[in-house]
Amino acid sequence: MTAEKKTRLTRPTKPDRSQLDTQVAKLKEQISKCHDKMKSYKAKIDTIKEGRKGQGSATAEPRNKLIAIRTELKGLFEEQNGVRNQLKALNAQKDAIREQQKAIRAKCQYVKTEDIDAAIDKLENNMAHTSMTLNEEKKIIAQISELRKSKAMVKELLESSGGKVDPAARETLEAQLKSVGAKITELKAQEQEQRKIMDEIKAKMGETKDEVPDLIKQKNNQWEIVKRCKETIGNLWDEHRKVENEYWTKEKAWRAQAKEERQKKWEAEQEERKKRDIERKQRQLDEAGEPFDREVTTCEQLTSYLKSLTKEETKVEETKSAPKVEEGMVVLKKKNDESEMDSWFTGSKGKKKGGKKKAAKSDKLVHSMDIISSFATLGLTSPPSKDAKGISDLVDKLEAKKAEYLEKRKDAHVKRAAQKEKIAKELEAATNGIEEKANGEANGEANGKEEEKEEEEEKKPEPAEDAGATPAEEETPAEESS
Repeated sequence: MTAEKKTRLTRPTKPDRSQLDTQVAKLKEQISKCHDKMKSYKAKIDTIKEGRKGQGSATAEPRNKLIAIRTELKGLFEEQNGVRNQLKALNAQKDAIREQQKAIRAKCQYVKTEDIDAAIDKLENNMAHTSMTLNEEKKIIAQISELRKSKAMVKELLESSGGKVDPAARETLEAQLKSVGAKITELKAQEQEQRKIMDEIKAKMGETKDEVPDLIKQKNNQWEIVKRCKETIGNLWDEHRKVENEYWTKEKAWRAQAKEERQKKWEAEQEERKKRDIERKQRQLDEAGEPFDREVTTCEQLTSYLKSLTKEETKVEETKSAPKVEEGMVVLKKKNDESEMDSWFTGSKGKKKGGKKKAAKSDKLVHSMDIISSFATLGLTSPPSKDAKGISDLVDKLEAKKAEYLEKRKDAHVKRAAQKEKIAKELEAATNGIEEKANGEANGEANGKEEEKEEEEEKKPEPAEDAGATPAEEETPAEESS
């Protein structure tokens, strides 16, 4: 069995953020200083703008006029654009009509309805005042019909193209455009006058160049520093994220390896547990007694008990039928006449010395609870009396029960043998599986060590050329170079 080399991973060290936190803290401190400088520059700019409010009151009137002029200029520009758009629309309509006339001229001779009416009147007048043949009249009638059709087509095309362009409308728009242009020129001149007035007022008030542009420039420089610091912080975080991502990749691989090892260990434990369970089952079967041993023993004990009852009756009859004793002879009575089994099953005891005489025995039997429960276990009823026939039948039933249980014992032996064979196969399979797994792991470790050894040998530097080379070998490079 061959096993692929699998290098064992070591748990990676979690990246330290202390250096990153120190660098980010320094950059944030620099950003805070830049914001403070920007606030100071803004305060200076606001102070300078507050000082300009006096100049603003002096230039308020010309500034308001300048604003009104600019508002009016804005409206005039919008009006000028509207007029130009209308002129563009008229030009487009004119071009469309021209294109339409070209299309009409390509289809028919006339492009105006008036020309078509004049041509029809001329043909009708000729036909009315001139003598001509029938074929000539037919030709003139056909021409008149074609002219009337073309008149309808020309009229429809003219209506679809918007009709004729009104020259007066174009002249009106051009005049309106000139008027608006003149107003715009006039308002621009007024705007320049108001600008001159404001410049003169500022010159009289001695307005000089202030440091606001320089302050704004310095403020913008601080903002650029803030942006660079933020960009640096972002780059530092990106680098740290790369390191962390690499760490988490290795950590996940290590965790997967640890999980795989735990899984293998758990599987090995499960195999061992399975093997132990199989061995335990095998041991239980080996240590188990004979099947139905209790039932067979019960049958035998009850049979002995019933037979003891019949023996007791026989003894009584023999005692009654004993021969008479000769004169001078004494019949001795044996102490503890009842047997030990009879005393256990029936619960009878010997007569106490000096006790009262017992009454005559009856045929009714009194059994102990063990005897009753034993008969009930076998599905039989204990004999109520000492009837010989009833006891004999009950003995036969017990023998039949015993034979039945002995047959069941044989079947149980067959089942137990099959079960033992099955357990033996399972135990063999489990043992082989554990051995194969152990051999595979051992081979894998051996192969891994061999491959590591080969890699280490490959990494070693190659030995220098042999100093004892033959002259032919030494001359070979020279020959090649020549």
